[in-house]
Amino acid sequence: MGGNNSLISNLANSVFPRMPNFYSMILAQCELVTQSSAALVEFMQTNSKTTADTIIRLDEEEDALKARHLEVLADAFATPLDREDLQRAITSVGVTMKYAATIVQEMQTLTIQPGPFSTEMAILLLESNKALYRGYKKLGTDATALAENDAHVAVRAKHNLDQCFRRALADLFDTQRVKDKIKNDAPDAKMAALVCILDIFKQREIYRHLVDSAHELSQAGNCLHDIVVKIS
Repeated sequence: MGGNNSLISNLANSVFPRMPNFYSMILAQCELVTQSSAALVEFMQTNSKTTADTIIRLDEEEDALKARHLEVLADAFATPLDREDLQRAITSVGVTMKYAATIVQEMQTLTIQPGPFSTEMAILLLESNKALYRGYKKLGTDATALAENDAHVAVRAKHNLDQCFRRALADLFDTQRVKDKIKNDAPDAKMAALVCILDIFKQREIYRHLVDSAHELSQAGNCLHDIVVKIS
């Protein structure tokens, strides 16, 4: 009798394969994203090469995980959500990791020192990525509708980093000390002016990467919002 049940079960699974747990798959990516975001904050506080290497490694791991999840989605017989929504979720949750890897690589290559504004932006990204993780963790549970609040936090990442970016630019372009040197014809005035200009270009590049990362994170928040609206 047990053999017959096993045969029927195997036959049913071959005709109607068991649906993959896409929620758990997305959460696995979210865990890597949160680790990467926390490491980015640490890097901005310590400028540690070891931490930078960790961020790059986590980005590579998430890339591989995302590719596997997209393959599972392509082969899945049934899905708990629209395939398009799942694809958007899988491809959007880890987008900030690519920016984080680029940021630490450029900061090391261009010898850019972390500062208070880059640290503040990294912290804002971490909080938004944590919210995205919390939101996806609620999907498929009795708290699914509450994930809307988490999605809203992620969507606000763009606004929050834009505000910080404007303050950072105001500080970056405050060149009064260099102007004073030039005005007073100080011996190192020309060199100080050149260094100041180069620093502005390099630092602004990092700020822009952080802001662009937040814009993409907001889109990931919108994706979570769309899913919550459909299933709650």
